[in-house]
Amino acid sequence: MFRQLLIASIAFLATAAQAQPGRDTIYITGVTVVHPEREGAAVLEPDSTVIIQGQRIEAVLQHAAIELTQGATVIDGRGRYVVPGLVDAHVHFFQSGNLYTRPDVADFNAVVPYAEEVARNQARLDATFRVWLANGVTGVVDIGGPFWNFEVRDRAATVAAAPRMAVAGPLISMVARPQLDLGDPPIIRIDSVEAGLALVKRVLERNPDYIKVWFIHQPGDDLAAQEAIVKAAGDAAHAAGKKLAVHATELVVAKAALRAGADYLVHSVFDAPVDDEFIALARRNKVIYCPTFFVMQGYPLALSNQWHATPEEQRRADPEILAAMDDLNDIPADERPPLVAKLMAEAKPPAAPTVGMQNLRKLLDAGITIVMGTDAGNIGTLHGPSILREMRLMQESGLTPLQVLRSATTDGAKALGMEKNLGVIEAGRLADLVILDADPLADTGNLGRIYRVIKDGKIYDPDVLMKSLH
Repeated sequence: MFRQLLIASIAFLATAAQAQPGRDTIYITGVTVVHPEREGAAVLEPDSTVIIQGQRIEAVLQHAAIELTQGATVIDGRGRYVVPGLVDAHVHFFQSGNLYTRPDVADFNAVVPYAEEVARNQARLDATFRVWLANGVTGVVDIGGPFWNFEVRDRAATVAAAPRMAVAGPLISMVARPQLDLGDPPIIRIDSVEAGLALVKRVLERNPDYIKVWFIHQPGDDLAAQEAIVKAAGDAAHAAGKKLAVHATELVVAKAALRAGADYLVHSVFDAPVDDEFIALARRNKVIYCPTFFVMQGYPLALSNQWHATPEEQRRADPEILAAMDDLNDIPADERPPLVAKLMAEAKPPAAPTVGMQNLRKLLDAGITIVMGTDAGNIGTLHGPSILREMRLMQESGLTPLQVLRSATTDGAKALGMEKNLGVIEAGRLADLVILDADPLADTGNLGRIYRVIKDGKIYDPDVLMKSLH
């Protein structure tokens, strides 16, 4: 151990001598560094100092006496924990999470026209970015939306207080959703290989990170013909160096997606236990698997007027969206969509997605890469603090807090396409970190006890970020 510290100290002194003193240097002192990529006792390194120079981590030293650079920023990490910045690997910026964001499910146009809802979402992007950062999320994957999704990515790249962003364009879909078409639809029905390839070509012109297929298989559909569309889209994506993401929530459909070359399954298999064939296909593809449990509860909770903000949502959700979550109380009964009237009359608490949760544990044991994603933006699943609801369900599925943390950091960076730069706290990595007031390995809920967020070497106070919203 002494030899390792000596080597690390020499390396640190050599690089520190080249560094320019001043405000670009940050020291996090006396902190416990959490290494989610490790196992056993090596996961935690107490009494550590993390040195950041500019945008990158310069050194991580344990039990080291360090002479601080004059003019540097010093963060007292005693009693605190630092983890890599979190990644939500499944979000949608064209949706807000409120009641009005999916008129194809519940049509509230008579209350708030959908065009106004989308315009609000576009105008409030900077606020939504800050909400993500305030919740410790320094990277997101927007896995499908209108072509203006690419403008969201451009905006996030130019605004300091914004998460890093990977993006897909419009969904290649087996079904139509005309209610969402305002001239730049997020979901486009495709009924032939040729039409699918034409849409892929348009999306590739915008340099996406993923090509996304919404693989909806209904009774009477020709599964083989649908699989051919998915395969053609995947082959075109792979030829362009892009990955194929597929929404496939039933076992038979998910297997077809894997046969077609899916790299990323953006939901769990919810209808049946995964079998050996599925696992073999997933291993062959080196697939990334994102369970998205809470969104299955978010819709019925919100649309039955049973959704209640958690303490974290009260503190760190967009206040505009939070205020709208109780609107059903003010909407006359005759203006409520039929589905809402039905759910409110039944008032049943939604069941946990038991099959999906069992599948998650089985796939993790099989060595499949698991990433945390919320499907944020859908009704009831708010941007930012919904990660805590999601991670709680992952823990209830049998994952340890360490495994959940790994899914949201080290493996989440893979979904973001930045695993060489993010997800691990070590010299040379980009300085995306979250400093916590409690141990995240004791409970995933402690990931909500955020002291500071660092993204790209810049420090953010989550309370200040939230107060900046207007």
